[in-house]
Amino acid sequence: MDAEKIVKLTPESIRELIDAQRVKTVPKNAAGQRREDRWPFPGTVELWLPDNCYGDRHVLATLHNLSPNGLAMRSRRPLDRDTRISLAIHQPELSCYGEAIVRHCTRAQAGYLVGLEFSFDAEAEDPDSQGA
Repeated sequence: MDAEKIVKLTPESIRELIDAQRVKTVPKNAAGQRREDRWPFPGTVELWLPDNCYGDRHVLATLHNLSPNGLAMRSRRPLDRDTRISLAIHQPELSCYGEAIVRHCTRAQAGYLVGLEFSFDAEAEDPDSQGA
């Protein structure tokens, strides 16, 4: 993957990023609780919050782990559950952008642990993205 290009977030692009890292998975939950394993991933997640969010709408968070369906990150501010956000993940192997939904936000010792589920069909839900 050419990191000079920013690509749309897809299951394939995330799998390519995970494969490039070649790290072991993190089995934290009992079997069957997650669709996919998670991989530890240090880095930065860039977030753009919707207009109805209070405070800064452009936020940087610390990437904690990654799976083909979502990620966990540490944030200085809480995010409401079910909030739809735009995001970008920047790694040397890949820069990608897309949409996600906040699935959980838990207070931690330093900030908040936030779980996001990727929304790969966000364009299909946006009436402005349909062809003329």
